[in-house]
Amino acid sequence: MVSQQNRLKGVRAFFTMMMYFVCGFISWYASAQPNSINSDTSSSFNSNLNTDTDPKGSVDSQFVVISSSDDHRSLVNNKLFLSKPDNTITTAQQALMVFNEGEFIENTANRVSFGFTEEVLWAVLPIQADTTTDGGLSSVIEIDNAWLDVVDIFFISGNEIVRQESLGDTEAISGRTYNARMPSVSHVFAPGSTYVVFRFISQDPMTIPIYLCSEKSKQSVMLENAYFYGFLYGALLILLVYNLVLYTYLKERRYLLYSCYLLAFTAFNFTYTGHGYWWLWGEMPSVQQWLMPTLMLCYITAGVTFTIEFLNVKKYLPSLFARRKFIYAGLLALAVVMLAYGSQQFAIMAQLVILTTLSLWMLLIGVMCYKNGNVLAAFFVPAIVLGTGGATVSSLATWGVVPYSQWAFRGIELGMLLEMSLLSVSLGFNFKEVYKARLSAEFTSRIDPLTNLYNRRAFTQLVYPIWELGVRKKQRMSIVLIDLDWFKQINDEFGHDAGDGVLELVAKTIKARARSSDLVFRWGGEEFLLFLPDTSVSDAKALAETLRLSVKEITSESITTVTTSIGVAAFNAQESGGTKIEGLIKVADKALYVAKQKGRNCVVVG
Repeated sequence: MVSQQNRLKGVRAFFTMMMYFVCGFISWYASAQPNSINSDTSSSFNSNLNTDTDPKGSVDSQFVVISSSDDHRSLVNNKLFLSKPDNTITTAQQALMVFNEGEFIENTANRVSFGFTEEVLWAVLPIQADTTTDGGLSSVIEIDNAWLDVVDIFFISGNEIVRQESLGDTEAISGRTYNARMPSVSHVFAPGSTYVVFRFISQDPMTIPIYLCSEKSKQSVMLENAYFYGFLYGALLILLVYNLVLYTYLKERRYLLYSCYLLAFTAFNFTYTGHGYWWLWGEMPSVQQWLMPTLMLCYITAGVTFTIEFLNVKKYLPSLFARRKFIYAGLLALAVVMLAYGSQQFAIMAQLVILTTLSLWMLLIGVMCYKNGNVLAAFFVPAIVLGTGGATVSSLATWGVVPYSQWAFRGIELGMLLEMSLLSVSLGFNFKEVYKARLSAEFTSRIDPLTNLYNRRAFTQLVYPIWELGVRKKQRMSIVLIDLDWFKQINDEFGHDAGDGVLELVAKTIKARARSSDLVFRWGGEEFLLFLPDTSVSDAKALAETLRLSVKEITSESITTVTTSIGVAAFNAQESGGTKIEGLIKVADKALYVAKQKGRNCVVVG
């Protein structure tokens, strides 16, 4: 019943993931088509827009008003005016002229993402500075997306360009006047109206969240981001080191491959969030352009390799394991095609499709392995659902299917953090199981499976430390060596099963009569050895006699009476000096031989 419920949970998770994929694909397909703006919206805007050459009087109600009391950060995409897809604009002055002619479309839908497009997107943001001071008002414009290729910003006042900034990642970071990870510019707006004209070009998804904020709120957001990414990268680093330590200790490849998976995602995230360009390779725009698709491919490859190893596909899905080389060959072919084709946009689009397919593939493989009995798949499936769910929220926010917000945009980071944390828990669980199995194997290797007594291998591990300490402290120690008389005849007459039963019964009898500090071993076929710490020769002889009588009494009630011959030897600290335990065992063995010579069923002290 429980197994059936678990299977149903796995099926529900799979179909939930399928729903995510369908929504994401529809969104991607719609967003990848040529941009279009509803013609009704265009007509409505044009009918209300005065085509006077003075833009200030035409759209007063559309201005973003800033004042000295403003101390917040606002997404202003709903105040943008966007160029039409078929625009032929080449300069900021021409863009303003076309805007004055009513050919720009008001972004009343608060659209942020425009998908993959080769079109140049022009946008106009009218700003009204509500101040009478000659110094004007300072405000910061931020485009909260680090992967845009071209971000040109023009500040136009009185039909003249008073300032121009180029902030895309095709420009060296040193050219930015505002030191920030995201393309940002601080500007002092003169009293009255200013038109901010934007020019965007990108081979990556065209996502342009534009924020207007005060310097104080900008610094506050940067601090929040620092805390967030500090926590994210710190957590990923801890997981990375933790799994490398486990790999060093256990030598299991899954821990090493999981560390590679963590490293690949961290490097990929570090690049597309703009941290790498901001801190490390800001003077090498070409590196930034191709590093993101390259690291995305590394992340995909690491995910495939880790999934195959983590889920032990070789055992649970052998047919897939046999074809794994074709998967790796396909990824290699993709890399070659990316390099030969030379298009960054093609590389990213292809890998986004593969990344979505990979998520479904990982989920499906997890469900199948769980169905075939892989316990770790019970952790893997929900982990992938969390990671893919977060990535789906980010994707839907990027495409504009769900309302854009910073937290939705960060869904992939939050989802992957949850995914990787859960996978680390599963690997920790695996470590615990492996450790328990290792302890069990070590314990089993020291135990005789028939009698449940220690075997000869355990003798070295258990007795030698006690012996060395006893010799150093000159303590009394004794050896008792027991052999069953005529045991071969029991096997020949009653069979080996009966003989095994006798050995079990004798072992239980010896174990029951021995002290808790005594160590009892099955020494050979029908031989038993007792190591007695802190025991004199007289006490050892008395125990041996007790054991002889007890074995005879108990076995007389079974198929036959069993007698024993017993040899006893004791360590004498005063006389033996450098005696080794092997020597003491030889003394007990000689005493046992004498007992056999005396007619058996007796105890002899060596």
